[in-house]
Amino acid sequence: MMPPCTRPFALFLGMFLLASCGRSDTPDVEKAVIELEQQNQQKAAKSESGGSGTAPAGSTLPSPALLASSSLAAKDERAEIFLLLPDARIAMQDFQRNGLAMLVGRQVGYKLTTSDAAGSSTQQIEQFRKAIAAKPAAIFVSPIDPPALAALIVEAQTHGIIVVGLDKRMLDEGCATVVFTDQRRVGRMAADTIIDALKRKAAEEKHTDVTGRVVQLRGVADSYPTNEVAEGFAEGLRTQPGVILVHDAPADWSTEKAAQCTAEAFNLQKNFDAIYAHSDAIATGAAKAAEAAGQRENLFIVGTDGLSGQKRGLELVRLGEIDASVVQPALVDLALQIVVKMRSEKTFKPQPSYEIQPMVIVPKNVDQCLRTGTYKLPNL
Repeated sequence: MMPPCTRPFALFLGMFLLASCGRSDTPDVEKAVIELEQQNQQKAAKSESGGSGTAPAGSTLPSPALLASSSLAAKDERAEIFLLLPDARIAMQDFQRNGLAMLVGRQVGYKLTTSDAAGSSTQQIEQFRKAIAAKPAAIFVSPIDPPALAALIVEAQTHGIIVVGLDKRMLDEGCATVVFTDQRRVGRMAADTIIDALKRKAAEEKHTDVTGRVVQLRGVADSYPTNEVAEGFAEGLRTQPGVILVHDAPADWSTEKAAQCTAEAFNLQKNFDAIYAHSDAIATGAAKAAEAAGQRENLFIVGTDGLSGQKRGLELVRLGEIDASVVQPALVDLALQIVVKMRSEKTFKPQPSYEIQPMVIVPKNVDQCLRTGTYKLPNL
């Protein structure tokens, strides 16, 4: 049997991977989240020292100074944007919410309201109805069940509300435009990253065959996004017959559950070479369990999301806590640009859809990505 992949090799591999950060055309949501975290740290420091409190962390309301500067302190007549999320327990969706709150706060004349469906299609439908009743400027929706929202999208448009879908499945549901990242591509890029690691290892050990045993930790057992990522991952692994998936388990988006699933994988499989996790939080749990089992040095761990901020994907890769992460673009930053442009330039008509490409973060490019951002937005 092929000896397990060593972690020093895995980190060294980052120097050879082709993935690199291109210049970002304002992935501002990443900077906004970092700024939000810094503000929250300052608020916490003031609170500990007895200073005056401010708005709670994650608040979507802009500062009183911003209200005063826009002459809206007395009567708030800002154009409202609704963000309808399927499940904000997922780190990526919480990142979208916080980042968009900061970006909207910088747009004088706009405000943001967010709703979390907690995984319930019925609840999301009701939240969409309430959003329409509020007569906002726009609704951004990441759907649980796209066809169930079709009639509501038509109703919203009859009221002059701009609806932007944040999912490829919304392409046929009548949105003004759809901003998305192909989830199968995310999975394929994760598979390619692991295969590249195993190829390099085989070459160093002078093996002609590329082999490896791989574990996958999903977000949940069955949902459209996780199934698409998993299918893309499987497609990628099939390009190398000697690399096989030996264990596949749901971690419920939980670091703690991921650690349990990884421990179970060690009990059942005894040894394997790589772990692919559907979020960086899951990858962190897997890394902790591997460390506890004395196997961290033998595993190549790839996460998903590649978020900026404390204890998130970019920092985890930089610190070597995980070996790579596939970036999930935030989507909401481009959605906001589209709405602002549509409302300020009456002749502007968005394209039916805008696809934002994911990318892989590895030790080689992580510092550059921390400086410049991780993805490039398409031109409007």
